[in-house]
Amino acid sequence: MLLARILTALILAPLFIWAIFTMPTDYFAYLLLSFVALGAWEFTRLIKIDQPLYRALVVLGIVGCAFVASAHSENLQTVLIVSAAWWGLNLFWVVSYPKNVASWYGSGIIRVMGGVMLLVPMWVALTSLHANYGSVYFLLLMLLIWGADTGAYFVGRAIGKHKLAPKVSPGKSIEGAIGGILFAIVIMVIFLQIQEIAASDYAGYLMLAVVISSVSVLGDLYESLFKRTSGIKDSGNILPGHGGILDRIDSLTAAAPFFLLGLSLL
Repeated sequence: MLLARILTALILAPLFIWAIFTMPTDYFAYLLLSFVALGAWEFTRLIKIDQPLYRALVVLGIVGCAFVASAHSENLQTVLIVSAAWWGLNLFWVVSYPKNVASWYGSGIIRVMGGVMLLVPMWVALTSLHANYGSVYFLLLMLLIWGADTGAYFVGRAIGKHKLAPKVSPGKSIEGAIGGILFAIVIMVIFLQIQEIAASDYAGYLMLAVVISSVSVLGDLYESLFKRTSGIKDSGNILPGHGGILDRIDSLTAAAPFFLLGLSLL
């Protein structure tokens, strides 16, 4: 399993980085939208929609919402702020689990809206990030998430003793989360040096690294809520050793809106 995980990452990561730097934003947006559609298809499994027709309708609805949100770019800041507030609410669901499950899983409409809020702001933020800040900042976001995930894994394996959210994801530790944050800070420091960012701006960028590495964990935990409630281990099996698309972009669903919002405030 570990070998399959490594091989998949070694193949897909360079291809995705190539796409970040070579594809025009319009085409790159459609590539990202294909991930959204696949993630939405997997999400229908997590919310117990079994009929293929209904699953397809949910996917089309989420993709349609993405197009509508993209068409009203003047409301981008509002979308980002609403998304940030929604993730604040999700933090409450994670902390209070298994209480209040009916509030976010009881109604079919609420479950579907959860998919909309999970995937649409992410796509809008990523396409806007690529268009307005360029490939370098897009790669920075990915490196912060990958670094935080890697740091959390190795530090958690080495010294993790105190569970972060034992009822949601027993494998995560507080020590691992701190390790992930430290890895993200190191990546940000390297970026600041390479890009020759003014020293007066360091504090804002380093705070952004802390926020992104923290909310990326929340994105992971939020998906874990649905997997635990629905009794499903992985969202899919399309990626050998990694599970489904949603398993790979769960951190990004939370981090992307916060990253773009943070950049706009620096």
